[in-house]
Amino acid sequence: MKRLVLTLAIALISSFAFAQNIQVQNAFNFQKTAKQYIEQADAFKVQNKIEKADKQMTNAKLALQRAKDAIDAASTHEATMNQAKTWHYYAVVYYYIGAYPEFASIDMEANAKVLSAVEKIRQLDPDYYVQMGQELSSYVRNIGNGFYQLGVDSFNNGNYEDACTNFQKAVSASQKIGLVDDAAMQNLALCYTKTEKFNEAAQVYEQLISNGIDEANIYSGLINAYREAGNGEKSVEFINIAREKYPEDAQLVNDMINTYLTLHRESEIINQILEMAEKYPEQPVYYFILGTIYGNEESELFSIENALVCYDNVIKIDANYVDAYINAGSILIDQAADKYNEANDLPIDKVAEYKKMMEEGKAFDEKALPYVVKAYELSPEPAIKQALKMCYVRLKMADKAAELN
Repeated sequence: MKRLVLTLAIALISSFAFAQNIQVQNAFNFQKTAKQYIEQADAFKVQNKIEKADKQMTNAKLALQRAKDAIDAASTHEATMNQAKTWHYYAVVYYYIGAYPEFASIDMEANAKVLSAVEKIRQLDPDYYVQMGQELSSYVRNIGNGFYQLGVDSFNNGNYEDACTNFQKAVSASQKIGLVDDAAMQNLALCYTKTEKFNEAAQVYEQLISNGIDEANIYSGLINAYREAGNGEKSVEFINIAREKYPEDAQLVNDMINTYLTLHRESEIINQILEMAEKYPEQPVYYFILGTIYGNEESELFSIENALVCYDNVIKIDANYVDAYINAGSILIDQAADKYNEANDLPIDKVAEYKKMMEEGKAFDEKALPYVVKAYELSPEPAIKQALKMCYVRLKMADKAAELN
């Protein structure tokens, strides 16, 4: 009697297994039918028969829904859930669901489920995975390309968070089949930078270099990411590596300048900035940087005279470089104010010293005036107007001050 029960149990298990295998086959058949409808719809679209195309896509959607129901059942039943073939058809069904916007409502996570299915096949049956590798890889590549394009669209629309998500999905998709999507990784790093996730950006840039993408622009991104993350020493470390490999790259020189300025280590690179100014005499930016360094009272290189020489060089190269006029005028106006304040703080009996300091202040204002006038001509903003008016008042040029009113 026991033997009979055992036999019946085995028969029942076999029956269940057979039923689930039928579900796998049903999923394949429904998917195949859906594919035929899609092909017919594409043909109708070419003929501009939109209504007929829409009808075929509706039929395809119904077939895919039935395919999904069948393969979902098979993928969760113990008789078939550990079969590579089950997950193969699972990947096929969900691939078609995710490939067309008309089917998105069937399952919004279809593409992610394809990737999970491919990974499942590799785990369950490596031989089967190798055998079907070309087909499975094509699904994964197409999905990765789709995520990549979504990332590009989001980036172009200024939605950098969404772009990050999609580029990350594109990277992950490639990894599923043992590939590296360098373009997606570079864009991902850029999106991390745009969203101020500088440490994450640095990690991606370092991974790109490890992958053999040893290019000046990658080092530039890495250097800037570490600098913005507050890790100046790491930034300097990669500056030294990059400059040795690409000594003539102008962008890396700019990155070096920005990093050393951020770290208040201007004296270490002042000569290199001077070299760049002489090497690129048509580019005023290097003289402007030098002027900014020399004009910074907190810098050990502070020199009003040197700062003005540099700003004058900027103006010689570009007579409309408004920031050079603003900075030069500001330096001189500040010096004038310091002299006036010192004079006013003197004891009342220090008449000679008072007159001398007031004359020194006036000399700074007179020197500042042409810069401020030109700055206001180029950029008539309220702050510049106020500075110009102050200059006129201190120089007792009441008529000019009144004109500004």
